[in-house]
Amino acid sequence: MKMFKLVFSLVLAITFLTAVNAMATEMSLQEIFDDLTVDGPSSVNAETDYLTNDAYWSITASGGSVATMIIELAGYASENIFGVYSGDELVPLFTGTAVAGDQTFLSIKNDGSVYVNLHDTGVDFSGNFFGYYISTPNGTFYSDSTLNEDGEDHLMAYQGNDEDVIELPGLASGLWTDNEFILAWEDLLGSNNPDYDYNDMVLMVESVQPAPVPEPTTMLLLGSGLIGLAGAGRKKLFKK
Repeated sequence: MKMFKLVFSLVLAITFLTAVNAMATEMSLQEIFDDLTVDGPSSVNAETDYLTNDAYWSITASGGSVATMIIELAGYASENIFGVYSGDELVPLFTGTAVAGDQTFLSIKNDGSVYVNLHDTGVDFSGNFFGYYISTPNGTFYSDSTLNEDGEDHLMAYQGNDEDVIELPGLASGLWTDNEFILAWEDLLGSNNPDYDYNDMVLMVESVQPAPVPEPTTMLLLGSGLIGLAGAGRKKLFKK
């Protein structure tokens, strides 16, 4: 019995130390930016340089967008799914098996059909207009925060400024241009005490641009007198 208690205590101690070490070594979003930057630190400030118009997107004239996984520091990394949506239609781009450096190619044809890695998904969007989402055991979180169950903004988006040379995992280094965006996600529901560090899933999307808010939403904002506040108070950045 004494031996059992000793072994049990050792197991608990090892588990605790492992958890503490994991928390101590977890990279902040700024550290992730700095680590990606060749001869860093990054010129992008994670606390101030985020976009306020990241709810909806469109692919630029190249006709296709590559998404590259950078890092996942989430406990749900093996279960989280990243993709694009339009209305009720969700198209996964990365599943829980994705690792740093994995890439997916997204294209939308002129009839609205959505292709992933050059294969027709069978899903049709209404056009070249979509949002991003992550699906987690806590629920699905959208780039349009008004669609989220907790009403919180789970996405921080950052645009390249043609200044930093960065190196994504496993890929040759190159200039972070203004048609490339890093998307940083928080994967915990508001009621589950999220830390809002936005490092749970970090990836890059390219050949895209933020798109205007849909007309019905714009009209709703105008009608409620909130048009001047849209985007101004959306971000709850790095709450402790």
